[in-house]
Amino acid sequence: MSLLEKYLAKAEQEVERKTEVVLIDGDEWSVRSLTFEEERKCYKLAEDKEGNFDGFRYNDVRLVKCTEHAFPWNHPELLKKYRAADKYELPVKLFNDNRAAYRELLAAVRRVNADIKTEAETMDELKN
Repeated sequence: MSLLEKYLAKAEQEVERKTEVVLIDGDEWSVRSLTFEEERKCYKLAEDKEGNFDGFRYNDVRLVKCTEHAFPWNHPELLKKYRAADKYELPVKLFNDNRAAYRELLAAVRRVNADIKTEAETMDELKN
């Protein structure tokens, strides 16, 4: 099998992702790992207009990306009720009265993505 054939075949394969279920207030939240592409998007979405990195937004973006397969973060009514400009503003608003739940979900996000390097770590590794 040539290199081209190998990667053409690989494009057809389903990507296996780690998944963890977290119980929050009696509800099951499914948290799945990010793809490399999704992780890069998370990093970019966490930058402000001047390119400064916002660690809080990064956590919120990752939490949304890891759970959006099972929770409708972008539902118009949800955004309106919580007065959120976008789905990435929702985690802090949704869990405002239950910070322990937010921390638990974020811990699950970190666990399922423990083997994924951030954009900055990847860039540092490539430089060396």
